[in-house]
Amino acid sequence: ARHPSARSPISSGHLSVTRPDLVKKYGTHLWMDPGEPDVREHTRRVILDVVQRYDIDAVHLDDYFYPYKERDSAGNTIDFPDGRSWGRYVTSGGALVRDDWRRNNVDQLVQELYRGIRATKPHVKFGISPFGIWRPGFPPQVKGLDAFAQLYADSRKWLVNGWLDYFTPQLYWQINRPGLAFRELLDWWVSQNEKGRHMWVGLFTGRVNATPQSWGAQEILDQIAIARWQKGSTGHVHFSMRAFLPGLPGRDSLYERLMSGPYGVPALVPATPWLDSVPPAQPVITVRRGAADASVSVDLLPQGAEETWLWLVRTHASDGWRSEVIPGWKRALEVGSERAVDMIMVSSIDRSGNESHRAMSRIEPPR
Repeated sequence: ARHPSARSPISSGHLSVTRPDLVKKYGTHLWMDPGEPDVREHTRRVILDVVQRYDIDAVHLDDYFYPYKERDSAGNTIDFPDGRSWGRYVTSGGALVRDDWRRNNVDQLVQELYRGIRATKPHVKFGISPFGIWRPGFPPQVKGLDAFAQLYADSRKWLVNGWLDYFTPQLYWQINRPGLAFRELLDWWVSQNEKGRHMWVGLFTGRVNATPQSWGAQEILDQIAIARWQKGSTGHVHFSMRAFLPGLPGRDSLYERLMSGPYGVPALVPATPWLDSVPPAQPVITVRRGAADASVSVDLLPQGAEETWLWLVRTHASDGWRSEVIPGWKRALEVGSERAVDMIMVSSIDRSGNESHRAMSRIEPPR
């Protein structure tokens, strides 16, 4: 509900003022209690309001469900103060033990959000980036924090049941870290993905910095290579955008090495067929060559009722094929000003990543 770094005063409309019964102080933060049904409903309404009002691609939940454990001055663990909601559950005849009840509260929120987003705008994806370890011992050599027991996050259940569209386990450790090896964890998560959801591993790209604990850029490049090699892994997510901002020290030419290496050509977000498997109709293109130079004008005309979200444009010249991805609202483009294009193919991409049949045209050389 409120982070300690917040500088502005709490407004009169803040939930901690309007519904103080739903908000608990835990450590230095204010938290909404997931055990309160009104908290889950409030969260659902706010997120679905954003989905309804704005043209967004996805809703993303980070790794906070119940908070990471706080300790008192003596080092003793402080339990989350949800006695009121827990007591009401017990009094009403609830049979779960407290830890299972907490996990069930989070499970309910995840399910309700997924269903609500589907009903509101079916093309909007829902994804979660949980802590990278489900439980120590899964796979056997893994050690570390037990998010199942401490954060009450049964992230494996969400993946196995398909209650999301993409899954981004935070594998924020180096490839050869003992007990937390990147490759083994990724392989295990992929093996749990029974519903075939997108597996887009989370990378701790922010560790390429100027601190004594900094990683070199090669670590991130190698992790991307592993993720691309791993069958069932279809992408990756960087934490955070700050790693790519200009002028920051210690970045080891990360941006430049990405752009000249794995990001050297455009990429499309993989299709999401469980949301929509029907591709758009094949577009119509009209090609005109410039009278005085090698430039080529191309008119782009979508077909059918479904909106074109992106155009995938492939052009061929003596140096081979090149691809470009441009916004779907465009209705014309220019190609060939820098290379003698002799063929063009254009396809429509919809919001779920489905690609139409390609419209193709050969281009005669200039006379």
